[in-house]
Amino acid sequence: MNLKKIFTISITVIIFLIIAVVTFLLQPSGHVQDFQKWIYQPDHKQQNLENQKVLPNQLTVRFFGVSTLLFDDGKTQILIDGFFTRPSLSQILFKPVHSDPKLIAQIIQDYDLKRLNAVFTSHSHYDHALDIAELGIQQPVKIIGSESSLNIARGGKVAEAQLQLIQPMQSMQFGEFKVTSIPSQHTPPTAVNNDLGEIITHPLQQPARFSEFKEGHSFDYLIEHAKQKILVKASTGIVPNQLKGIKVDTLFLGIAQLSRQSPEYQQQYLEQTIATVKPKVVIPIHWDNFWEPLPLNQPLDFLPYVADNTSKSMQNLIDYAEKHHAQVQLLTQPVAYPIQ
Repeated sequence: MNLKKIFTISITVIIFLIIAVVTFLLQPSGHVQDFQKWIYQPDHKQQNLENQKVLPNQLTVRFFGVSTLLFDDGKTQILIDGFFTRPSLSQILFKPVHSDPKLIAQIIQDYDLKRLNAVFTSHSHYDHALDIAELGIQQPVKIIGSESSLNIARGGKVAEAQLQLIQPMQSMQFGEFKVTSIPSQHTPPTAVNNDLGEIITHPLQQPARFSEFKEGHSFDYLIEHAKQKILVKASTGIVPNQLKGIKVDTLFLGIAQLSRQSPEYQQQYLEQTIATVKPKVVIPIHWDNFWEPLPLNQPLDFLPYVADNTSKSMQNLIDYAEKHHAQVQLLTQPVAYPIQ
């Protein structure tokens, strides 16, 4: 066999291997159905996702993927993060991203967001804050977050009167919702996510590259409503002992890239969250493939292997929570889940 033929075969094999590896890395890192035991199943009356009515004094939450959570008591709504547009991976890599006004208008109509009072941002990466400006344009809501989040809203020409700089450890009242922001820490940085602590210093107009959405500091949110205490922790990061002394009924816990951290880090993270705040119910968030559109009447997919081993992250959380006598509920669609 001559050298030219050997070279051609070698190149072909290399190309085949590259394609095989890329194909594997883009596959979902597990299947949601493998966790059927923990998936919340609404009764048959709740199958129409958009038209579920929330009764007064009934507190519910809808999960729209990543850490976008709509809390609703039938009178007042608050939103943690604002990410509905969900650009594809190819868009993220090769094009600037922008909010989809028609989609946001549809979300407002389908989920009755005319009662939405405030949008709180956990931090300012695009998968948490891409749509906050469009929400502020279409609805007279308060946008509450760091200076970086407010500059995302300013880039969309949201009225300054709607913007409110977050005041750590100070409570805000919206209807019967009392919300307190708690300084937090983002998930440890990666090669494409190494902007932690960087700030968006000027109004950020869209379209913009995903890398222009700087983290700009991270926050957890303690939500109190009647006798319920809820903690939303969007990112897989902790400030040691920051949650000491806080006890909650429901914990929304980010698990993105949990399995990619060292065993020591994973143990500390779960100790500083589940073991510390002692929730009755733990609801995992930030586990879904946010490069796919929000599915209608279908469950969300896990992140692909290129980003995480979500099955492992999920199982680690479940094992730890159950050892600490906490019930795990997995929300896979934006149904109205009753918080009790």
